[in-house]
Amino acid sequence: MPDLRRRAGTFLLGAGLLAAVLLAWNRLAAGGGGDVASLGEVGGVLTGRRDLLAAASAVTLREAALGLLAGAVLATVAAWVARTASGARGPLQHMMLIFYAIPLVALGPLLTASVERDAIPVIAAAISVALPVFSAAEAGLGTVSEGLRDLLTVNGAGRWSRLVLLEAPGALPYVIEGIKFAVPGALLGALIGEWFGSEQGLGVLLVSGLREGQADLVGAVSVLVVVVSSAVYALFSRLARTVQRRRGITGSAA
Repeated sequence: MPDLRRRAGTFLLGAGLLAAVLLAWNRLAAGGGGDVASLGEVGGVLTGRRDLLAAASAVTLREAALGLLAGAVLATVAAWVARTASGARGPLQHMMLIFYAIPLVALGPLLTASVERDAIPVIAAAISVALPVFSAAEAGLGTVSEGLRDLLTVNGAGRWSRLVLLEAPGALPYVIEGIKFAVPGALLGALIGEWFGSEQGLGVLLVSGLREGQADLVGAVSVLVVVVSSAVYALFSRLARTVQRRRGITGSAA
């Protein structure tokens, strides 16, 4: 019963916030003099130009997914190195913080001059997810019992065996939790990366709409990004709860 009440309260809170946002949007559109599209105009673009939006969404989602995968793998490996290599933790933490703090817009010209333009959205997405996944993976590795590590070592297990048998399973719930929080950043990173020379994607449509004064297109892309990001976030939230339940973890792993 308490769990049901908590879910009902969360649903009502979300519904109330959504209603408040939609009401504020309509009022802003009514007094914006055409600079802000109304909900009706945005809905018209979502339905009337759905093929264009679907194709652009597929491109951006692919870039975000590749960036999320690459960033999560690299961040998890970095977290493992930080936990196992002497003196590596501090420098790796600082490196992650520096990359996360640098605005992606500022990195754009550097990436444009050094890599293929099609790779920029993927790299930008990977940079956006590195710190959350690194922090979560490091926290998960920190929960692994030193006694179990010593037991495996005494029984002849090497570093890779300990990783496969003990450390990776122990950190998995935390890594998934970190990926869950990194999903919106991956999508945003791909969008910003598309501003630097990409020919397709939601970021290209967003820039085109801003340049040409198409407020309805800008609004439609914005809504689509929020919906897609929320859906993927919800998917990873369910996956995280499933893994935590099977591992006997209560509450948030991160």
